[in-house]
Amino acid sequence: MRITTVLPATSSVEITFDEKQIAEQCRVFAHLIIAIPAHLSEIEIKEQVEDYAMKNGADYVLVGFVRENLDDPNAITFTPYGPKQPYLFTQQWTGWKFGFRDWNRGGQLVDYGYDRMKREKSPFDMPVNVQALLLTCQLGPLKQ
Repeated sequence: MRITTVLPATSSVEITFDEKQIAEQCRVFAHLIIAIPAHLSEIEIKEQVEDYAMKNGADYVLVGFVRENLDDPNAITFTPYGPKQPYLFTQQWTGWKFGFRDWNRGGQLVDYGYDRMKREKSPFDMPVNVQALLLTCQLGPLKQ
């Protein structure tokens, strides 16, 4: 599966856990479940998520819930679940309501938290799935 909205790459991206940090003009263009193996360090996870997000044109990555992945991925993977068209986050976001068939196959919810992407060690002792959004805040053809 691929992200349906094609955007030019960005040179930086902000990863946040706080919906209030998302600027008013930002649009969601990808709903993701990110599968993360247990062996990756926090820094490796952050770098790979940032790289994927920037290559796809994101200004923000909003991180949602994290739960145990009952599979054991060998590498980090990004699975998109729409949307068909970008939408304004502040007015049309309805919550973490995508990819339920895959999401519900996971195990227990896992605590991740704000300061968990700066250390050399692995933040998880098991593989996990992470809900995330990619957002663009650029004004232009996507502006309604």
